[in-house]
Amino acid sequence: MGATRSVTVEVAVIGAGPGGLAAAAMVKQAGFQPVVFERAADVASSWRGHYDRLHLHTVRWMSNLPGLPFPRSEGKWVSRGGVVSHMETYVAHFGLDVRTGVDVTRIDAAPGGWRLETSQGPVHAWAVVVATGYNRVPIEPSWPGRDTFQGEFVRAADYKNPTPYRGKNVLVVGPGNSGAEIATDLAEGGARTVWLSYRTPPNIISRDRPLPPPVLGVVMERLRVGPRLGDWIAATIQRRTIGDMTRYGFPPAPRSIGTQMVRDEVIPIIDLGLVKQVKAGRVTPVPETKSLEGHEVVLADGQRLDADVVVCCIGYRPGLEPLVGHLGLVGPKKGHPIVYGGDTARTRPDCISSVCAP
Repeated sequence: MGATRSVTVEVAVIGAGPGGLAAAAMVKQAGFQPVVFERAADVASSWRGHYDRLHLHTVRWMSNLPGLPFPRSEGKWVSRGGVVSHMETYVAHFGLDVRTGVDVTRIDAAPGGWRLETSQGPVHAWAVVVATGYNRVPIEPSWPGRDTFQGEFVRAADYKNPTPYRGKNVLVVGPGNSGAEIATDLAEGGARTVWLSYRTPPNIISRDRPLPPPVLGVVMERLRVGPRLGDWIAATIQRRTIGDMTRYGFPPAPRSIGTQMVRDEVIPIIDLGLVKQVKAGRVTPVPETKSLEGHEVVLADGQRLDADVVVCCIGYRPGLEPLVGHLGLVGPKKGHPIVYGGDTARTRPDCISSVCAP
């Protein structure tokens, strides 16, 4: 694509991650000709950048992209490298047209379809699939003193493995799944001290007992288990497999697992070793981080930590506003799409969830 030359495609898919590649494959099987635009240099760019020890939290057979299952050789829990390799194979298997290094910055309605502004010139498409993912833009903390912090500040997206942090005092901020696993990785990898800072006590569930959480969820759905009974079952499993973590620094979460997922859109921590490290005293839960002062971190209870490194794991935003915010498709809550699945946006009857068609 030239710098200013206009290009016309039948279906434009924005993003070459799992969602974008799967959408492109199904669009192609339906008889259309999709073109995938990816701003990074390769497909699966987010997965390439994740920390080394990451594996899928869903079992292999529940994680397949449509039309091509993961090979059994990947085991029960597919590794980061396995996901990347599979997506490369997926592109070749379906013969997808993926154009990397093309950043789509805005989508506007146009006669006969849509106009995409890109880093390599305008693109006209009959239909558009936005598959840029929920974790496109890291949330930046607003801690006073961050710019003058004398220690090292690391975003979760930049953390790879514990080797650079051996013998150091490390504070991990944010007890989501990334924060929990990074804290575990640091403790197992030789960091001198590891703290895990949280604002709201998290729900923690076992990855394997009695069943992997996604499998258990499917079983309860098929048995038509209601929300109250579902919460009771989850709490009972949580109590028997994880136990009371209050004396270790994690008081009970304020809401049940199901309620927290629906109301707050917060996924529970899948325990991959955190509980063991916390009970052994190698990861210490601490209150919310409030500010940074010199080489110290000030917590909500006034406690001060002498931290060499702060790893920030407070989450991401979809970052859809520049792309489709002007179309009325982005809601105020966390910048997520205003509709999901097959629902049609009232403000744009030509848009279904993140899929736009004339």
